Amino acid sequence: MSSAILPSSFSYKRTNDLIRLGQPFDGGYVVSKADIMRSESLLAMGISDDWSFEQDFLKINPVALHAYDASVSAKYFFKQIIKSCLRIDNLNLLFHWIKTFLKYRSFFGSSRIKHFQKFVGLNTEHNLHCTFEYAFNKIRTDNVFIKIDVEGSEYRFLDSIIENQKKISGLIIEFHNCDIHLQVIEKFISEIDLNLVHIHANNHAPLRLDDCLPLILELTFSKYGVADFTPILPHELDMPNNKKKSEIKISICDR
Repeated sequence: MSSAILPSSFSYKRTNDLIRLGQPFDGGYVVSKADIMRSESLLAMGISDDWSFEQDFLKINPVALHAYDASVSAKYFFKQIIKSCLRIDNLNLLFHWIKTFLKYRSFFGSSRIKHFQKFVGLNTEHNLHCTFEYAFNKIRTDNVFIKIDVEGSEYRFLDSIIENQKKISGLIIEFHNCDIHLQVIEKFISEIDLNLVHIHANNHAPLRLDDCLPLILELTFSKYGVADFTPILPHELDMPNNKKKSEIKISICDR
């Protein structure tokens, strides 16, 4: 197991009600159940071909879901089926895309579950992009639970999250390129009123050699979970994102 070290600004307290939502390995996240139960809506930024987290969330609390991702659609998944038909040497790939297409049509067929084909982050007139404010303001409830995995665009709207934090019940955010954005992440942690209750290092990315800093971090923030103690990481519910590699153990520097 690799060992990572984070600065003291990442000090956190774990809640006593953490659960794991989503599929095993990549796509699953550890969150506070109290935040789920108190949420009135779910805002997901970045779904790709895996919405297992959102499915598990709605099984516990069937709120309205707004999902944003311009990279996928029913049309996109259908095209992957057609392409896979040409690969008769890989039937597993064909079955994967057929299954994904059917699951997409089934899950996003509900009136309370909406998929917006937009990338969140850029302030531009391009119809495939929108701002965080655009996505957040389309939800008419308080206590919004937010999941963010937007491959680096998260840094474009961290200030907007802080400005709207009173309406946020819980937050999962995946930070990319942590080596060049470390001070920005530390500033965000210090400014948000939600409690940092879980940290997981994504083992798809390596550690920085000189100080063992993870290059991708998944952070969970909680509004309603009761923070009571500091545990050893990884948590017992954690799984490596890449199942072919070992999990990363995290230590918090005490200085």
